[in-house]
Formats: sequence, C-alpha cells, structure tokens
Amino acid sequence: MIKRIISLLKEKHILSLIIIPLIFLAIRLPMVPIAWPQKPPIDCINPEGGFEGCGFIFDEAHYLPAIRRMMLGDRAVNLEHPPLSKAIIWLGIAVFGDNPWGWRTLNTFFSALTLFIVGLTAYRFTKSLRIPLLAQAFFLTDVTFFNISGFAILDPPALFFIALTIYLYVSGRWLLSSIPLGLAMLSKSSSILLIPALLGMEIAYPIINSGRISDLIDKARKVIRLIIIPSLVIFLVGLGVYDVWSGAFPTPIHHLEFILRYHSGLVFQDASRVELPLSWILPPITRQPPAYYVVTVTPPGWHPVAFWGVSSPLWWSIWMLIPLTYIFLKNNRPIPNPSLEAVFLAYFTVTYGSFLILGYIYHRWIYLFYFLQVSFLIAVALPYMLSKSGYDLILKVTLALQILWFIMWFPVKPEWLLDLMLSLGLGEVPWI
Repeated sequence: MIKRIISLLKEKHILSLIIIPLIFLAIRLPMVPIAWPQKPPIDCINPEGGFEGCGFIFDEAHYLPAIRRMMLGDRAVNLEHPPLSKAIIWLGIAVFGDNPWGWRTLNTFFSALTLFIVGLTAYRFTKSLRIPLLAQAFFLTDVTFFNISGFAILDPPALFFIALTIYLYVSGRWLLSSIPLGLAMLSKSSSILLIPALLGMEIAYPIINSGRISDLIDKARKVIRLIIIPSLVIFLVGLGVYDVWSGAFPTPIHHLEFILRYHSGLVFQDASRVELPLSWILPPITRQPPAYYVVTVTPPGWHPVAFWGVSSPLWWSIWMLIPLTYIFLKNNRPIPNPSLEAVFLAYFTVTYGSFLILGYIYHRWIYLFYFLQVSFLIAVALPYMLSKSGYDLILKVTLALQILWFIMWFPVKPEWLLDLMLSLGLGEVPWI
C-alpha cells in the first residue's frame, strides 16, 4: 500500500489534492487550544468532582479522564468503546503533553487525511481534478465535520479508516481494504455498519443487472472471504491484545459481547431530546442545534466561540442525489462495476437506514454527528452526479450556499464577522 501511495503522489493531479487538506490544517490547527484547562490533570479524572475548568469539549469529558486513568495504571476503563482511538489520543499526549495540543492534534491530522481520501475517491471515478477538489471543498465546509475534526473523541480516526476502506474497495484492492476496516471497528463501534454496507455495495450489481441469485451469492462470498473475515480477524486480535494488556476480559468475544450489550441498553424515553435521523437531512428550522462548546459574552449576548452540531446544504442535497441515482441506474443497465451511483446508493441505504431503524424503531440514542459516516461519501457523489447530469449551475449554487452556511456557523468568529452578522439582523439566531 505504501508503494501505491508513493506512486499516486507522483501524479501531478494527486499532488493537487493535498492543497485543501493543508488549507484545512491552517484553519483548524490554531483552534486546538481554544478550550484550555485551568485545573491540573489530576483534578480532571473523576466525574464526581465535575469537569468545570478542565478544558474538555463535548465527549472529551468521557475519553480524556479514562485515558488519564489508563496512563496511571487503571487500564480497564471505558470498556464500552473499542480502544484504538483512545490509544491514538494517548499517543498524542505522550508526544505533545497532557494539554489540548496533545489531546487534539493527532485527530486534526486524521481529519486532514480524511479530506485527502475524499479527493482520492472522487479521482478514482473521474480521473480529473475538478470533481475531487469540489468534493474536498464540500466536505471541508461541512460544519459538523469541521467542528468535531479536532476534538479528542473517537470519530476522527474512525472516519479516516472508514473513508480509506471505501477508497481501497472501489479501487479493487479488496484484501487491503480489510485492514482499515478492522482498524475502523477498533476505533468506534458504529464502524461495524461498514460490513453490511460493503456487502450491499457488491451485491447491488447482480441485483440491478442480472437478478440472478447465483451471481449474488458469488459476490457475497467474495466480499466475505477477502474483506469481512480478514477485517474481523484484525478487530478481534486488536481487541484481544487490549484485553490481555488491561486484564479486562478473558477473550475478545467476551469484550465484544459487553460492548453490544452496553449499547443495546442505551434507549431513550423522550424523543424530543434526541437528534433523530430525519432531522439530519433537513435544515435546522424546528430546534436549536446541539452545542458542543459555546462561549457566550454578555452583554451583548453573542457567541464568539461556538462549536455547534448542525446539518448543511451538503446533507440536504440527499433529496437531489436519490432521484439522480435512480434515474442513472434505471437508464444505464448494465451498470459498470464499480459505479459511484451503486456504491452511494447501497452505502447510504445500509448506513443511514440502520440509523433510522435504531432511532425510530429501537429508540436507541443516536446523535447528529453520526451522519458524518455518510456525508463524506455524499461529498464525493454530489459534484460527480450533478456535473455528469449537466446540472453545473445547481452545483455552483449548492457550493455557494454551503460556503455561506459554513461562514455563518464558523466556530471562532473574528469581531468584524460578528459585527457584520449583527448588522444584518442575525443576532437572535443560535450561531451568533
């Protein structure tokens, strides 16, 4: 794989795909220390004392105390989540210190790599520069991605490994794709949805083209043999190594059973408190978006620092992409393999469909930022499908709206931008 990456980087177009990830790092890295602790690390380990003044953002309050306890020798903590993302944060602390730079820097770089993979995936289907750069621009300006991209949580590494799995799969390197798939599952539990998604992507071709059960079975067997089984081996071995090191469970199967049992018990009673999946693909017009880290200045009551979780025009574009995908698949049979339309439709159906079932039928707690597991592929599909269908004007308008929306929700606003937005009468909306 390393040789392949080096050969790709030698291509002129591929080198251009580094530009937007570098722009992302230039903007996002200075925000790493935006929440700096006032308390020493030893006072920010036990939740009984509260985490006020610890400098944590959002779910960092779950993971950073657990990592600190692990560093102090209490290794069997936060067992409901796989260990790899926490190990990456621990590595950052070892390199940069137990401070926001140590907590968040490596995750920020993982997010930059995800942007690069988004561009590579688009390039795989187009072999040109325009669509990959547009895909990267759409995903960089995805407000929720940009906001959580530098948090010390599970999602940035998991999202990178998911995106890399998809890229290697569509590039035909199936066995190689099992490695990031296994690492994704070791990073975050919801990455397991990638297994049925990959099955769905591959069996979509015989379903659409021939309808023969024998073709479907052959495709499924190949995916299971070359991708799923090796990835599960990597996952279980990694989990087992952690269990031996921590002494938490006798086998990785026991640990996996604990994870599944724990998450199956996360059931909500009041749906009004939950960011249910349909709200992810609609503008935030009925409720205030969830606040991950918001600083309020009173008076006048504005928020110069505000990391919100919010959908964007990229997410809402799913209402365009579904009909475009249907029209293409209906009029272009037999479809080629790989086809971005088939990949997108199968991946979206399985992944987002799973969240719909978990939220509306099983009443499981789910969160808006889970949609990032889908939106990175939307960022690839949107410019590709609109451009191929001749809707360049719609593509330009959508990108303009996406950028404008990103500026409005930009998490750390300079004073001139606050003054401008207040002068436009936007002082009462939550992003100010």
